[in-house]
Amino acid sequence: MTVTSPCTGICKLDDTTGWCLGCGRTGEEIAGWRGLPEEDRADVWTQIPDRLGQLGVACRRLPWSTDDIRAFVARTCAEPGGTWLMGVVGAVAEYLVPPGAVGEVTQDGDTLIARTQNGALRMVINDNLRALTFDPPGLASAPRVVLAVKREAGRLPVAPGLSDLGHDAHPLLPDTATRLFDLGLGRKEARFCVRVGDGPVASALRGASGLPLAQSLPVIATPLLTESPTRVVESALGRIEVQGTIPGPGSTVPPGSHTHLLPDQLSTQRALPVGMDLPRAYLPGAIFYPKL
Repeated sequence: MTVTSPCTGICKLDDTTGWCLGCGRTGEEIAGWRGLPEEDRADVWTQIPDRLGQLGVACRRLPWSTDDIRAFVARTCAEPGGTWLMGVVGAVAEYLVPPGAVGEVTQDGDTLIARTQNGALRMVINDNLRALTFDPPGLASAPRVVLAVKREAGRLPVAPGLSDLGHDAHPLLPDTATRLFDLGLGRKEARFCVRVGDGPVASALRGASGLPLAQSLPVIATPLLTESPTRVVESALGRIEVQGTIPGPGSTVPPGSHTHLLPDQLSTQRALPVGMDLPRAYLPGAIFYPKL
């Protein structure tokens, strides 16, 4: 098995230690990485967590190949025990397998699709993807895993206002509704959409066309809560779809896959939670939270 490079896209050496502030390697290790024997590369990997800890660097790359990432996603999408999340702070979709249920996972080339009760997920897992974590090594529980996409390979169209995207050509969940509306987060990291058919919610969405979310939400909130259409959250990595009732303010979040659209949290403009800032070379694709 080839030992992957630990590069995270931050290539700057610390003046005191000589270690890279992104990957923890020395300049010599970086320059000669391709020529190092596999056992020497593996030995460098074992030293990286301690080096980054001494540097005070939280973000580190996991030593996973593309095949390792694909196997991890397939396993965690098929069984209960954790949650996959796409979106930005305040606008997210969560895919999880409820206790006692199973997830059906299929793979076709780089594309992995998972379906479970009320939820589905699609990821394109290729060499543009990196598995990162912000948790220190040696945790009693499994670490959080951030799948990050190289920025130049993963840009989404940005809609500054509510937009009719037309027919949704590749839905993951069965749905009589086919028309996709982008609610207009205006964010490069993710977009929050709904898939609707003809009716009051479609009329409300068309009436608010072009408005930013803060202005459109008072117009569309009641129809959305009443109809609870399929929610579709997309990132540079793929999408998560969620069906089922949208809980109103103060209501309990239903078990299984669900979404959150919270304007107060959106106002932070954060892509990821505090303490999980990605190197600029990447866009967030998805986060896996293990069950505590």
